[in-house]
Amino acid sequence: MKRDVQGKFALKNEDYRKVRSLRLTDRTWKALGIAAECSGVTRADYLEQIVREQNRSSITQQKEEVLPSITRNEVKELPCNTWQDKEIERLKAEIHDLSQENVQRVERATIVLPQIPDLEAKRDRVLLDLKLGKQAPGYKAAQKALNRFIALIEPPR
Repeated sequence: MKRDVQGKFALKNEDYRKVRSLRLTDRTWKALGIAAECSGVTRADYLEQIVREQNRSSITQQKEEVLPSITRNEVKELPCNTWQDKEIERLKAEIHDLSQENVQRVERATIVLPQIPDLEAKRDRVLLDLKLGKQAPGYKAAQKALNRFIALIEPPR
């Protein structure tokens, strides 16, 4: 919905809309919502559209037609929500893309696997280069950090 400068909802036309209330069954309310959603408008806009179309048709015709009512059997067969179908297709495409991405990541992980024993040897060399005793706090902190790094790279067993 569009809003004006003050943050209030903007008028759709020159006619000011007052708040009204209707007493409808749940089925009618649901059917009205589905029909409005398929048209891409609100329930209020949908009702106004029906009334405007009815007024136009009654001006051109001599007999006034009665608006068709929605029966209980017709509620089940209302037009489908096309936006949901589009959303489902979009999600299917996203799942397909993610599964391809996962396959690529698994392939990359298998390339890294043979290098993990080498990482432990390299860790030991780096710790020796620090020229600290094994009991020194700096040595222990570096060892913990390198072990954590190797654990992150290593796949779960």
